[in-house]
Amino acid sequence: MQIIATADGSSTLFDESLDETYHSVHGALSESRHVYIAHGFQKMPADKSQINVLEIGFGTGLNALLTIDSLLAHQQVNYYSIEAYPLSEELLNTYYEGFIEKPQSLAFLPKMIACQSLEVVDEQFSFQLIQTKLENWNPEEQAYPLFDLVYYDAFAPSKQPEMWTIENLKKVSHLMADSALFVTYCSQGQFKRNLKTLGFEIECPAGPFGKREICVAQKIKTML
Repeated sequence: MQIIATADGSSTLFDESLDETYHSVHGALSESRHVYIAHGFQKMPADKSQINVLEIGFGTGLNALLTIDSLLAHQQVNYYSIEAYPLSEELLNTYYEGFIEKPQSLAFLPKMIACQSLEVVDEQFSFQLIQTKLENWNPEEQAYPLFDLVYYDAFAPSKQPEMWTIENLKKVSHLMADSALFVTYCSQGQFKRNLKTLGFEIECPAGPFGKREICVAQKIKTML
């Protein structure tokens, strides 16, 4: 695993086994803020006090940390993140050393990666790391809430095609509340067609620097 500086003064990781980076080389911090915070978390209804978030792909924990940083005074978040191969605390510490601007909530990261059940990390933020592959995850083993927001941050379809199958998307869809949002950097055509088949309405706002567009989908009805 290599640590690579990105254009906005943050860092990404390069996974040699997949020949892929965890974040955009144009800016890891700016990418996460644009995709998952600006077009995801900050799109939650202003009067919604409790928000249930499901993340597919914890990775470096950047999306979770930026979510904590974005919390408004009245918001309480229950955040569940699926990650088959969690990174070590040692690697993550080294990774974040290279950030010119570090997440304000970075001190919470060691506690978060140890949360095997839903635990209070901050008075407004509870977290659980679910260590499994999405295709092996059995949501019926735990009483999960209906999710208001999904961060889908798996590696690209060309690198991990199994993560983008309609079967896995269907599993996630069935755990989402009506009108919940699904946000991802990916805008692949087949992936968007799969979401439409599952009853989502799709928007494709402009992406962060270096990417033409992203995908924001709203669950309208349960299909399949």
